[in-house]
Amino acid sequence: TISLLLFQIFLHICSFLDASTLVRGLSLVCKQFHEILNDGSLWKVRISHMYPHTDFPILPPADDDELFWKLSCVALEKQASLWRKDDSMEKVSLYNAQYSTIDGLLLMQDGNVCISGARDRTLVCWKLPTKDNEKENVTRINNAHNGWIWDLTSIDDTVYSCSWDQTVKAWGLTDCGLVHIRTYEKFVPGSLLCITSYLNLPLFATGSFCRTVSVFDTRLNSNLIAKYVPHRRAVIKLAMNSEFILSASEDGTVSIWDQRAGKIMKNVTISQESFPQSICMQRDIVYVGDNGAKLHILDPKQDFEVVKCFSTKHKKGINGIRVAPGCLITSSTDETVRISSPTDPPQLLDTLESSYGEIAGIDYSNNVLAYSGTDGIEIWRPK
Repeated sequence: TISLLLFQIFLHICSFLDASTLVRGLSLVCKQFHEILNDGSLWKVRISHMYPHTDFPILPPADDDELFWKLSCVALEKQASLWRKDDSMEKVSLYNAQYSTIDGLLLMQDGNVCISGARDRTLVCWKLPTKDNEKENVTRINNAHNGWIWDLTSIDDTVYSCSWDQTVKAWGLTDCGLVHIRTYEKFVPGSLLCITSYLNLPLFATGSFCRTVSVFDTRLNSNLIAKYVPHRRAVIKLAMNSEFILSASEDGTVSIWDQRAGKIMKNVTISQESFPQSICMQRDIVYVGDNGAKLHILDPKQDFEVVKCFSTKHKKGINGIRVAPGCLITSSTDETVRISSPTDPPQLLDTLESSYGEIAGIDYSNNVLAYSGTDGIEIWRPK
């Protein structure tokens, strides 16, 4: 019939337009266009054409509706466009401020500010160059800690740094750089190796060489609200949300702490041959990278059991994972960063090689990627 022919012609025209234009433009033209483009099956087919012979998402979503599939398709196409096209991203190198390995790395203010903490004990605030100001603005704090700075996290405009000196320090981000606010100390006898927070939740957790995880509430005077020993060896990475704190250790396990119950829920052995080096927790999925360059998937809906495992093309361990709508980013001590699709199996979009040796820190925010090594940082952002 004529109506079916018109429908097929319309879909054919849609195939030449990007998903963002369809969702934010064409679907608003009239009610009929909106009804056609509100069909989840249309977006599922479009995603399957983009990544054939894969499953998306890796695990079933909590909200399997039309909005999920539309927004997922927009995000997948956006990331593929950014990383597959040669002229879509620009690289900015940050150097000559720190002179040792930069382990702590944090992007703030939509990727316009980069905070870095290094083994030379310095903490640096980089305001990235813009069209109006083509040179970055750098403020540096010498001897920010009395030991190597291992990791950074933030809550609103407050940066938290943890160090080999067994302290966590809070720093306020101002127009003039970082200003020291407070020091948390004498709560563990060992060096602090990692720190994490979750969105604007006023909590942070830090993991130590002496196997402990300490949880702080920034609103309270006493601050320390929980302290537990989930592992037999050092805690090297943490991730948290409003319900759970996950810790990864050299003992080969990931421990799940139930914040509401105030107890360890379980310990999960990732592999008999390797130990976890990195961890990233989303609402419906947990990614764990190990020292054997494999990526493990834990399912929170199945009591955090390991449900999938992917081999990557990294030649050494995966020491950093960042996940955003439309992309999965892994960094490795093999001096590369791999940007892949969040599909089963992941499909490579791009590989970046570090100019500063082994990658020590990584962050991703608002389509801006930062990774650090010895003496310097590389930023990739849309042109």
